[in-house]
Amino acid sequence: MAKKKRYVYKAVHTSSSYPHLRKKNRKAVKFFCRLMLFFVIVFLIYFGGRKLLEAAYKSDKIIIKDIEISGTNNVTKSEIRELLPFNIGDNLLKVNLSEAEEGIKKLKPELKNIVINRRWQKVRVRLCERIPEAFVMCDNGGKVGIDFDDMPFPLRGFMDKMNVPQIICKSADEREQLLKFIKRFRSVCGKFFNSILEIKFNNADDIIFVMKSNTGNITVFWGEAKPEHLARKFEKFQKVYVDAMAKYKQIECIDMTLCQYGKAIVKPSIGALSLTKKIDANASMDQQKSRNNC
Repeated sequence: MAKKKRYVYKAVHTSSSYPHLRKKNRKAVKFFCRLMLFFVIVFLIYFGGRKLLEAAYKSDKIIIKDIEISGTNNVTKSEIRELLPFNIGDNLLKVNLSEAEEGIKKLKPELKNIVINRRWQKVRVRLCERIPEAFVMCDNGGKVGIDFDDMPFPLRGFMDKMNVPQIICKSADEREQLLKFIKRFRSVCGKFFNSILEIKFNNADDIIFVMKSNTGNITVFWGEAKPEHLARKFEKFQKVYVDAMAKYKQIECIDMTLCQYGKAIVKPSIGALSLTKKIDANASMDQQKSRNNC
């Protein structure tokens, strides 16, 4: 007797992966279209901008009709106009303002800064002139000004009449050190700074300055230029100076190099010393006469 065959039935899924692939293809197409659109827009902007710029360069409306210069005190406006690499009637967009600024700075060291801006049919030039913080002597014997940027520049107008000291130095390094001292010392001494005529280093690298007074010039041997002791040392110097001026008619020098040890040396001039002795002698004679009368 033959055996019956047994059949096993399995579930078969008929759905395929085509819809999932179609979604991926659609996303790729969208991304490609967006990328192409982006490049097309960039292309149009670039070439459209170039065409617009070329049209602006050739346009007769975008020209310089006025040049406005401000900030002139000692430098004249006509000097600056002659140095500008453009004139009225030139195209406003063709001028290179950065090159113009750098070129004028090199030709005019007395200018601390210059800013040139474009405006509608106009160029605006703003100047900032240097102010001398001290005087220095040139190799040819002429006097020039110098500021805290350590930039020598020619004196203009009434700059040579300003109450600033003259720096006497042997090198650029000495000049730089003296400028630093002047900057700190001026902030400490205030109006007294205007009485200083010249300042220098001696052979021991101590600072010496000459100041003017009502009776003549006084040499001050200041000593080391330590910024941490500057204010306290100047207070002591003021007391010594006031006391010395009250005691003597004329002073030759004041030595503050031993100030850290509590010492200061005042040397009166010979004429003032003899005058002081004469006054003291007359005063003693008057006292003797008054005693005899009694």
